[in-house]
Amino acid sequence: MAAAKIFRGTIKQSKILVHDYDKEKWIINLASLEGKECEFIARKKGSQKSNKQNKYYRGIVVKLIADNCGYTPERAHGALLMKFFKEVDPENGAEYIRSTALDKWKTVEWEEKMSEIRQWASEFLGLYIPKPNEVDMY
Repeated sequence: MAAAKIFRGTIKQSKILVHDYDKEKWIINLASLEGKECEFIARKKGSQKSNKQNKYYRGIVVKLIADNCGYTPERAHGALLMKFFKEVDPENGAEYIRSTALDKWKTVEWEEKMSEIRQWASEFLGLYIPKPNEVDMY
C-alpha cells in the first residue's frame, strides 16, 4: 500500500483549490492514481507546530541536554534526532529521520514528542526539563 500524500488547499463552491506550492505535486499524484480505486478525506487543517514550540525545543530542551552531556547544541540535536525522530517507511521498510521543521508537525503531536523527551531525560540523564508553561520564552 502506498503512503498517503497530503495536500493543502481550500474548498470553495464545492471545488478543491490546491495551494500553489502543491499544484504540480497534486497533478503528478493524481496521474499516478489513474484508474485506481482511491479514498478521499477532507478535514479542517490542524494547527501546526509554532515558532514558540521551536524556540522551546532549541532553546530549552536541546540546550539543557547539550549542557548536561557536554555536547554542542547541534550534536545534542543530532542525538535526539537519532533517538526520537527515527521512523520507518511503511511502504518499503526504510528507516529515515523525520524532519523537525515547523510545517511537518501538528501542535499536539509535537508536544507529545517533547513529553517523551522530557521523560527520557528525567529517567536516563537525571535531568529535569521544564514544560513550556514553566519557562519564559521571550
